[in-house]
Amino acid sequence: MENATSSQRVLPIVIGVSSIGAVFVYLIMKIAWGRQYKLPPGPWALPIVGNLPQLHGRHGFYYKVLEFRQTYGDIFRLQMGVHNIMFVFGHQYVQELLCKNGDLVTKRPNWMYVPDKLLDKKGVVWSYGDSWRTMQALLKSAQEDPAVISALQRHHTAEYELFQSHAKDKSSPHTLEYLIRQTAFNFLSAFLLGRRYSYEDPDMIEIRDKISEFGVSMATANKANFLPFLAYFDRSKLQTAVRNQEYVFSRFREIMQAKSNGTEEEPPSDFLQVYLSKSEKELSVDGMTEIDVLRTTVDMFVAGRDNLMVSTKWILMALVKYPDVQSKCRSEIHEVIGRDQKVQTEDRSKTPYTLATIKEIQRMYSPVTLTPFHCPEQDIKVGEYDIPKDSIIMIDCKAPCKDRQFWKDPEDFKPERFLDMNASQHLPEGCYIPYGAGPRYCIGKYLADIFLYTFTANILQNFQVTTRNPEEQLSFENVFNLFGLHPLHFDEVTLKGLE
Repeated sequence: MENATSSQRVLPIVIGVSSIGAVFVYLIMKIAWGRQYKLPPGPWALPIVGNLPQLHGRHGFYYKVLEFRQTYGDIFRLQMGVHNIMFVFGHQYVQELLCKNGDLVTKRPNWMYVPDKLLDKKGVVWSYGDSWRTMQALLKSAQEDPAVISALQRHHTAEYELFQSHAKDKSSPHTLEYLIRQTAFNFLSAFLLGRRYSYEDPDMIEIRDKISEFGVSMATANKANFLPFLAYFDRSKLQTAVRNQEYVFSRFREIMQAKSNGTEEEPPSDFLQVYLSKSEKELSVDGMTEIDVLRTTVDMFVAGRDNLMVSTKWILMALVKYPDVQSKCRSEIHEVIGRDQKVQTEDRSKTPYTLATIKEIQRMYSPVTLTPFHCPEQDIKVGEYDIPKDSIIMIDCKAPCKDRQFWKDPEDFKPERFLDMNASQHLPEGCYIPYGAGPRYCIGKYLADIFLYTFTANILQNFQVTTRNPEEQLSFENVFNLFGLHPLHFDEVTLKGLE
């Protein structure tokens, strides 16, 4: 009994001394690191937790980061738990980092706790090197394949017809947000898996929900990434994420097996078929494995669905805010395409004003604020500051889109600014980056462009976008969550069928 009591007394002392020692070593290492490099400025950080307590606010992480930018300038650093994060704002530095030195910052910090435990350095979000390049190339080739795009357009046309029937049905139990979410999920499913699901399909519901739960588990903002010791107090979350991943993988394997056993389509008409059509020799040369493809498919669902859904919500809100622009887009569509024929992706060149409007909405209201983490493969300089090898960098996507050096009256909504120029040829690199820039731009941009144009144009063709209370101004108040800026008052938006 006496020995047990003695042990109980000694244990807190040992833990206390160890904690003090760890803090002391941390401070010494931090000071030494700071003397070796000319690091960006930043606020004083608490031991262990760093600046994490200062990053909580009503409107989310991004808005707290903007406050630090006002104090420390376009390049600064924050201590987020066990990691130093470098933040980079402004076109000059974004262009320097993503475009000029883009090949040096393709690396991802997949040693962080959650990616390390769940992702096995696979996929297109957290991987880098040959594995990432191989999957990036496969996705790009699938998105540029005429047969794949043709099949995707057929699926999307059928999906929009279902959306339209629900949107016009006053007795439909589904909200506008739910309908957009389902349309986005089925659009991605058509591209990735070659199939759409009915709203009540139990397979779809299970796959969708498991992917959604897994997406939350693997989000960059997961606290365990910054304070890994927290994972030991809630191991059930990681175990659930592993089970969700295995379930989704098993369902995708079933789909792949069915495709392999069935009548081979020539040419392939979806992402999985593009992979399955490759010979063993091609797969060997590319170093591509089944797990690479499964992981990439999940990545595309996780990142794509939320991005498409939230981007669509911002587009519809902007059309409410600028009714004259909405009317002009609708007139263009009715004049060029008519009212009975569905708008297709190839109609983009026929409706330049509508396309320009979507680009202008993306410039002003894109939900994407910060790129995923980048890491330099060697010591680099950005501006006057050193960014040491393997530092973690977050790069702002919003500020370049409103840089007065390139955009006249950037706070004004002017679709016409895109009519007199080809954005890909005449805009300086890195000043219009709703999908990021450089080698690690968002590989889903091609899909996103198709979805946002065709879905928006078909809505404009058949509906007036308005609000439940047209006499009241729609609030654009938003909050930053795991996947970007979300409008808080989208539930006020409604669609009114045209006579």
